[in-house]
Amino acid sequence: MTTLKTILGVSAIVMLVGCQVKPSDGPLTRLSGSEIKALFVGKTVESFNVISGSSSFTYYAANGQIKQERYWEERKGIWKVNNKDEICLSMEGKEFRCRGIYREGDKIYKYRLSDAGQLEKVIRYRQFIDGNTL
Repeated sequence: MTTLKTILGVSAIVMLVGCQVKPSDGPLTRLSGSEIKALFVGKTVESFNVISGSSSFTYYAANGQIKQERYWEERKGIWKVNNKDEICLSMEGKEFRCRGIYREGDKIYKYRLSDAGQLEKVIRYRQFIDGNTL
């Protein structure tokens, strides 16, 4: 009977350990301006908005022009990396919005500061494709 209790106890522990939340994919590291440029220049980038659940594809030209397909519509704008090592986008003549780019394990994210001053994931970059595929 004691052996059965031991086996059941160990089995319960193993099951509980298996149900734990997956740890993060790695340390959160902010990318430098040169790292951001190396990732984006001349690439078509698939972005997934973690808040709305929508996806878009954006081509980042070396001359600062961008072309984006989102919700099956084309948009145009400009982009740059500022002196704070943030990527900045201005779509269709609107003000620039600048955000930090971070690596977490093998994943790349765009973060923003929440109203409470906390980092908040906004975009997960799913793939970086060489050239303009739009």
